[in-house]
Amino acid sequence: MQEDKIDLVMWTKNGESSLPRVLRQVDEVIPFESVFNKIMIDDHSTDQTVKIAKDFNWQVYPNPARGISSGANEALRRVRSERFVSVEQDVVLAKDWWEKIPPLLAGEKVVAASGVRIPDKPDTLRLLEEYAVDRYHQKMLSNPAYRYGKTIDNTIYRTALLGGMGGFPKLTINAGIDATLVKQINDAGYVWKVDFTVRSIHIRRGILDELRHGYWYGTEATALDRVLEEPSSALTSTLARAAFSPFRGLSIAYKKRCWQIAFVYPVIRVTIFIGVLVGRLSKKLSIDFANNQN
Repeated sequence: MQEDKIDLVMWTKNGESSLPRVLRQVDEVIPFESVFNKIMIDDHSTDQTVKIAKDFNWQVYPNPARGISSGANEALRRVRSERFVSVEQDVVLAKDWWEKIPPLLAGEKVVAASGVRIPDKPDTLRLLEEYAVDRYHQKMLSNPAYRYGKTIDNTIYRTALLGGMGGFPKLTINAGIDATLVKQINDAGYVWKVDFTVRSIHIRRGILDELRHGYWYGTEATALDRVLEEPSSALTSTLARAAFSPFRGLSIAYKKRCWQIAFVYPVIRVTIFIGVLVGRLSKKLSIDFANNQN
């Protein structure tokens, strides 16, 4: 296994709009002499994703199934270095990522290390995420096992440790790979470190894009609760957050001096709740249909 270099991995699907910017930044941030292989697992893209990847000298392989879970594990299967880095197709690495994140892997119990990512636009989303990062950073200082901020989109891993605990979570849903991996690492008695000062860019197209993402995540939330064995219901918790969101939105708007947040934050929270509700009803209808067939 390669000791002094790292493999880069990425899983993609129709990422042509963001990929050139992301791959260019990877080449600028991570020194060429430190890279062994660049491995991309593509999920049957129908745009120019594969061509762009090859133009940047990535080795491209098909996703053997569908979704992030399959893509991540296929990438891990091809890793030949003792440490490897995953970057997602819409995350632009911070300039100081290479300087600050790999050293966090020091310590025999550390499996993964990452920075955080902040939307690039609009300003409302950027300020909202900055507020969340600062708030939850304080929580993680008192509880290192806390989930927030731990994402697989700008992360370095110790290959043997991750492989020894079964690799990435094997899920049938695309939401919650990060959260499930955090639980997997914590349950095994290991650690995932985060430097909240290293802030990569999460490419976003605007508020509507964020609402679509929130709705989608909501539809997957009930299934994710079962995977995480959460004691509280996603429906109950998202309803409570939606109900309280006008007050929280006003508070954040005042602290960040951006009054649009007072409107945008409640809309995001309500959209997530609607997604959870739709996901719950869809699941119930499918169960009822299956029972009727029997």
